[in-house]
Amino acid sequence: MVDMSAINRRPPKAEKMFDCPSITVIVLAYNEEENLPKMLRESVDWLRGHVPLWEIVVVDDGSKDGTRAVADGFAAEDARVKVLSHPTNRGMGAGMKTGIAAATSEYFTIIAGDGQHPTPELAVLIPGLDEAEIVTTYHSNARELHRRVLSWGFRRAMKWACGIDFTLEGIYLFPRRVAVEEIGLANVPPDTFFFSFELIARALQGGHTLTVRPMIVRRREHGTSKVVSVGRIRRIGGEILDFRRRLRRPQ
Repeated sequence: MVDMSAINRRPPKAEKMFDCPSITVIVLAYNEEENLPKMLRESVDWLRGHVPLWEIVVVDDGSKDGTRAVADGFAAEDARVKVLSHPTNRGMGAGMKTGIAAATSEYFTIIAGDGQHPTPELAVLIPGLDEAEIVTTYHSNARELHRRVLSWGFRRAMKWACGIDFTLEGIYLFPRRVAVEEIGLANVPPDTFFFSFELIARALQGGHTLTVRPMIVRRREHGTSKVVSVGRIRRIGGEILDFRRRLRRPQ
């Protein structure tokens, strides 16, 4: 059953706007019928009050519940919300590529539909664009031990793979032109969340600048994480190895 109360609630009055580039919020959703209404309601309300030019692209990655219906409800409310669907579950990286390809703004950010990374945390990232072209984040509040260990491990693995050390624990702001025109989405093959790590690594290798900001992370209200599993960690390990091989391959 889709909860329409969050979709139909009247939006708050506009607040002070940021002086910032246009932003596309790409929302990745796989069986998030319970979490998505609150997440999208908060996102739409905050963007209306703080970002002059924005859009939301919801990528339904082959959900079998009412995720698509929830997203369609918000799209009917505001034309700046777009909904795309994969016929089957293809993975976070595939969803990211679909969302980036459909985005029309100068910058994009990628946020999971489970609500753990609140869209209003963009208020912390946006000022970072005065310092660098790319803004990443680390979690400022306590997290589960296994997530801290995974974050540390990915950072070490990326330094080993490409010789670049950067922090990425939460959401990030990235220039769409660099992703689509300069790097090329087809040149970043991973279909897991390692896609983001490789995209940023390639941008840094190309001379683009990065700064990092703190952000909060919430606990899931419904369901369990679809990211952390032995199988997924093994797959990402393979993608790191493949990335290293591709970097070392003669052009």
